[in-house]
Amino acid sequence: MSRCQFRVFCVAFLLLLVPTGALQAGPWPQPRGGLFLSTTSTLVPDFGLRPVRTEQYVEYGFRPRLTLGGGFELSSRLERLDLFARWHPPDLPWGVAWGLTGGLRYTPEYYITTRAVIGIDLGRGWDVGGGNVWVRGGVRLLAGEGFLGPERDADLTLQTGWRTGRFMGIAAITHYENRWGGFTRLRPALGVTFGSLTVVAEAVIPPGGDVEALRVGIWSDF
Repeated sequence: MSRCQFRVFCVAFLLLLVPTGALQAGPWPQPRGGLFLSTTSTLVPDFGLRPVRTEQYVEYGFRPRLTLGGGFELSSRLERLDLFARWHPPDLPWGVAWGLTGGLRYTPEYYITTRAVIGIDLGRGWDVGGGNVWVRGGVRLLAGEGFLGPERDADLTLQTGWRTGRFMGIAAITHYENRWGGFTRLRPALGVTFGSLTVVAEAVIPPGGDVEALRVGIWSDF
């Protein structure tokens, strides 16, 4: 395998580990009957910035404190399918919102095809100068059985953002930990809203490295 092929293989493997829905999912519930949809394309410099993966994500406010959701990711095949429910208990002191998630992840081409997912998210928002500022953090634990025995992965996210008028800026750090090691990424993003649609551009940057991937998404709220 040449150096270029090896690098492409590593990028493809790491993209499988990149947490998806990192900008959307969080501690705040969808309103009852509310629907959030997004579609995201991942572009990799090693592939000439051509889309190599597309993701679809949905959240639905089933009840005032119960959000149902899911998503799937495609390349030339199905890479991943997620289904989840997120319950939002009453806010904690100081206006801290939180959510508890349970679900399943199916990755047919990975050596662990099915994993249970549990998670917790916490966040706090403030109205500032005609806009909104927020901070949130979350952790997901993924458990499954592979040919090496039981697997326990951890997926962590820390994010801060600011939205005013049509514009939005987000800075996030994600960290994925499994038996092979830890994978940390910086994920800055910018968004612009046009009516009910928000176009979001996000960079995925490893520590001390060049941009590993660009993600361009369209968000819709109904």
